[in-house]
Amino acid sequence: MKTISRQERISNCVTLLSGKPDFPTFSEHVQAIMAAVDGEAVSARELTDLIIRDYSLSLLLLRRANAHNVSGRPILSITHAVVMLGIEAVGHVAASLLIFEHFHNKPPAVRELMMLSMLTASHVQQIARRVPDVQPQEAYLCGLVRNLGELLVSYYMPIDYARILKRAEERKLPLARACSDILQFSFEDLGTAVANYWAMPQRVAECQRATAPLRLPGKGHNLLMAAVSLGHEITTAVYRMEPEAGAARLKSALQDHYGVLPLARQEVDTLLANSIGETQKTFGAMGIHINELRLQAQTSGVLEAMNVEDEAPVEGRAQVAATGETDILGQLAKEVRTLVAARTNLDLNTLILMVLEAIYRGAGFDRALFAFVNLERTYIEGRLGLGDGADRLVEKFRFRMAASGGPVSAALLSRRSLFGNQSSSLARFLGCSFVGLYPVVVGGQVVGCIYMENEQPRAEPDEGQLRHLGQLRDSVVLAMRQVRGSA
Repeated sequence: MKTISRQERISNCVTLLSGKPDFPTFSEHVQAIMAAVDGEAVSARELTDLIIRDYSLSLLLLRRANAHNVSGRPILSITHAVVMLGIEAVGHVAASLLIFEHFHNKPPAVRELMMLSMLTASHVQQIARRVPDVQPQEAYLCGLVRNLGELLVSYYMPIDYARILKRAEERKLPLARACSDILQFSFEDLGTAVANYWAMPQRVAECQRATAPLRLPGKGHNLLMAAVSLGHEITTAVYRMEPEAGAARLKSALQDHYGVLPLARQEVDTLLANSIGETQKTFGAMGIHINELRLQAQTSGVLEAMNVEDEAPVEGRAQVAATGETDILGQLAKEVRTLVAARTNLDLNTLILMVLEAIYRGAGFDRALFAFVNLERTYIEGRLGLGDGADRLVEKFRFRMAASGGPVSAALLSRRSLFGNQSSSLARFLGCSFVGLYPVVVGGQVVGCIYMENEQPRAEPDEGQLRHLGQLRDSVVLAMRQVRGSA
């Protein structure tokens, strides 16, 4: 009988798991985002357009952005979040969503492992923030998948997982040794193989084998590996061991990483408290309660065993579940006004994109577009658009700036803001059931317009919506004046 090699066992297991009907796969949106991020010239507009169609990803991205926000002003705009985090970080957030979305609502034992994975992710991210050469969002994803193999086995191979737990208990073995005895490969072997199957970044797959550095590492990758190693060790020591044993392991882990990562012993309690708060909020956003008091008790037990003074938990930074707000248009308009008033370093195109996002998400329009008058002042031409079919709208939105240019040009030349249903000349001209148009006037000249449309009939914007839409237009005008003033 042919002996099956370890690598063949791993491959067979991946084939078995990937054949399961509910085996997680990247959603169409996440696939598109990952592909866009891997491309060479993806824009903030393209990413925003993909993200705002996925509720869960929008919520997660805003939470991540607010966790990094030091301005004190909440971030509600997807555009603002994308620009703040960076395009590569958005890809890491999208990938982490795959893991969380699939396992967060599974049976209690699996959910417990998911919670531990999220705690590890938070530990690693907080450590990464102390290291200039490590990207926090990449660190979060690496921490989240550090224990992917065990998570997969616990859910898809429950009988084998029970055997592993029993062997570890009866023979007083480390869980890793018991896994190798039963499956003939490690949790890390499986996690690495599945991460490769999902085509996750190679560094993410490699970090599942992260161990304490044997010598001072160089920049980038080695520091990331060290951060993942320490974050995983903290989770294991605090939440998977008895207090005395956990304290010994935590002390050892801190010593092993000393001189490589800037995490002092007295900072551990703050790190743990912050991670509990962040994880609790993430689960809470999905309607799932985790036992925060039990986690805090475990934390205290280990810290007391280490003879570290136990301090009150530190509140994590207030985060905004923006998509749960009722007046998202008003809040996004306020965010835009605040950024313009503060004269931030956001470029004009990014600010315009935030305005279009506010209209799309907050005012219920199918598409929103910004058009500029060309230098010769002969045409108004579409420049930026958001929403399904926005690219086509940008291409066709080109009209002569003359009385013969039709209703769009007539409205701009008379500097009139218009809203109309399908019976209006503007809606009929543009082939929509409802349209809106705001001229943008700077220095006494029409320089562009904000246009919005719906394919299906709808009620006209109410007084509050009209006020916020006008504020968005005024913010663009002010930003353009600032650009001209600094030119």
